[in-house]
Amino acid sequence: MRNEPLVETSPEQVTPTRKRIRELAERTSNGTLMRLFWLQGTRELWVEVCEPEFDVPIVIPAEPERALEAFHHPYAYVAAHSALPLAAEPLAAFQSRCPD
Repeated sequence: MRNEPLVETSPEQVTPTRKRIRELAERTSNGTLMRLFWLQGTRELWVEVCEPEFDVPIVIPAEPERALEAFHHPYAYVAAHSALPLAAEPLAAFQSRCPD
C-alpha cells in the first residue's frame, strides 16, 4: 500500500495539514490490477486500473456512493456514468505507477 501525503493550508492555520491517500481495496482479474483509493478527509475517490500492456495507470474518478461499482466494473462504470478516465498527471503528488 502506498500512502503519499498531500499538503493543504488554510488561512486559519499556521502549519500545513497533511491529507493522506488511502488504498481501500485491490484486486486482480486476468492480469489487470484494480485499486480503489480515497483522499482522506474528503469525498474524493478513484479507481486506478493497471493493464499489463501499459506502463501508466488509468485513473477513474468515482462518486463516493458508487465507488465499489467503479472498483468492480471500472469500464462499465465509465460508460454508464460518463466518467472520463484521467491521466495520472492530476495525481502527480501520488506518483502512481503500474507494478512491474
